[in-house]
Amino acid sequence: MERKEKFQCPNCGTKLPFMFVVKIKNNHEFDCPSCGASLVPEKTKSFTWGYIIGLLAFLVPFNFMLYFEDNFLLALMVSTMCGLTAIFLVSVYVYSNTRLTKSI
Repeated sequence: MERKEKFQCPNCGTKLPFMFVVKIKNNHEFDCPSCGASLVPEKTKSFTWGYIIGLLAFLVPFNFMLYFEDNFLLALMVSTMCGLTAIFLVSVYVYSNTRLTKSI
């Protein structure tokens, strides 16, 4: 049984770059940079969730740190790291769990 790789072009077999994660949406076509084939993700979560989770991961720690420490710069640095970490983790999840098919 052949194992189907995730996040690679089904036409030419090229693994797509990590930055293509931001283009992932249901029913959204994009072209393979190697062969030019139109690709569509199969049943995936949109990367828009990454932005929403990242925003929440920024705002919640920012408000807590500002309330308890009353230091704006510290709250900004801590919440920025939390937001970026959340966006990175969501993008790794999308990258590792998305299968692509050729557009019809």
